[in-house]
Amino acid sequence: MVMLLPRPALLWLLAGCMGVYAREEPPKARDPNVKSIPIEVEFKIHGQGNLHADGMAMWLTKQRATPGPVFGSTDRFEGLGIFFDTYKNSRPGVVFPYVMAMLGDGQTTYDKAHDGKDNELAGCSARGLRGAQIPTKFRLTYIQDKSLKLELQYKAKEDWTLCFDIQDVKIPSVAYLGFSAETGELSDNHDIISVEARNLYNSQQYAESPRKDRKIGGKAKGKNYDPNRGQQSGGWTWFLLKIVLVFLVLGGAYVGYTMYRTSKKSSRF
Repeated sequence: MVMLLPRPALLWLLAGCMGVYAREEPPKARDPNVKSIPIEVEFKIHGQGNLHADGMAMWLTKQRATPGPVFGSTDRFEGLGIFFDTYKNSRPGVVFPYVMAMLGDGQTTYDKAHDGKDNELAGCSARGLRGAQIPTKFRLTYIQDKSLKLELQYKAKEDWTLCFDIQDVKIPSVAYLGFSAETGELSDNHDIISVEARNLYNSQQYAESPRKDRKIGGKAKGKNYDPNRGQQSGGWTWFLLKIVLVFLVLGGAYVGYTMYRTSKKSSRF
């Protein structure tokens, strides 16, 4: 699925407000044959001046996004949150902007005072992410119940920087995809330009699927299907047709020659 917005979706512009963007339709249970879910998003964080806050988030949660204190969305969420934090509250030794993942259990509160230090599943510093001169993107790849990888593009086009790649990660089988942003006393712009999300199937599971009615090219392909059978029968048909055409040509030539000799003999008399 590719979702191209007609214009950048401004999640946040003015100071002291929050914005949420989420899917309207209810989510569906994930297909058990889906092996991984890659999500690629083009976005832009920008504004005037040197002071800016607070950041934006991407969500894959069991509940639909509602306004709240965690980058504009609700706290105590169940699922995955990816936070793009542009304002440093209290994390000594950490360079901001800082990108981190949090896996919520529906009960744990986000530690906003310390920029989510105690909640962090994995993360990385991304100096230059805000106000970058190239299209900024992130690519999140979730391999079902196994791993989670986040890559960032903000230094140069097609130059992807690995933020984290962690194992043993599980997110809800039914999840909403959404985005949110928040500011405090300072203002900033958070633009979602395009979102591309798709399912990659486990080819081995799909090949071993018990369905007997699978069709390729409009014709059923059974267990004993021979892909060369049609080509072989077509070859023999064409060969026989050429033989028949040769005999027809020879027969026509013989008949014509016989009629010619008959007409010559008749002309002598």
